Amino acid sequence: MKRIIQLVFLLLVLNDSFAQEIYLSTGKNYTRYKLKYDGIGAVNTLPKKGEGDSYEIGLSIPIKIQRLTFDNNLNYTLGLTLNQYNVEAGDIANNYSWKTEYIGFQNTIIYSFIKSNHLDFAVKGGYNIATLLHGNQTINNSRSDLKQYQDFKGVIISPMFGIRAKCNLSEYGYLSLGYNYSKSFNITNQSDKKVSFLTNQILFGVSFELY
Repeated sequence: MKRIIQLVFLLLVLNDSFAQEIYLSTGKNYTRYKLKYDGIGAVNTLPKKGEGDSYEIGLSIPIKIQRLTFDNNLNYTLGLTLNQYNVEAGDIANNYSWKTEYIGFQNTIIYSFIKSNHLDFAVKGGYNIATLLHGNQTINNSRSDLKQYQDFKGVIISPMFGIRAKCNLSEYGYLSLGYNYSKSFNITNQSDKKVSFLTNQILFGVSFELY
């Protein structure tokens, strides 16, 4: 964790020549698990959604495209993320819950289709690469560590798309509100059981220009 934080701040120093922004966002993940067994197909046995927290800190760098008449409508962001993908399910006889925390990197391209001195409306797309930091599974009164299950541990990749609105907080500061949808796949899982996370994410953020 310490090395990752050092890398983020090193990027801030090395890219000082750009009109960059440092940003911090936090919000909620509303997640549903999708189960798939080899040879059987997709089986959704977890109808209830779970709620978890989301945190991201990172750097936004404008992409200069000289052919465009407007300036800085494209931005690339690199962020360090911490996401909880939690789900609860069950029936009258059984109760199930999964509590997870994944740490990863978020890579995003943001395109501002409406931009003025005070407001910025944008669409975005990208992906997150993450690994399990902590997790547990509870079935009735039995609890186990998710790091022993291949369908949760290892590396997950999460393609995402979303929208974002941003407005001025001060001359160099901004407030933002965004929505993302993502589907997460475990690319290192070799077992017959496959779990993917379908997540609707609401994010509130602040960002500050750096010069």
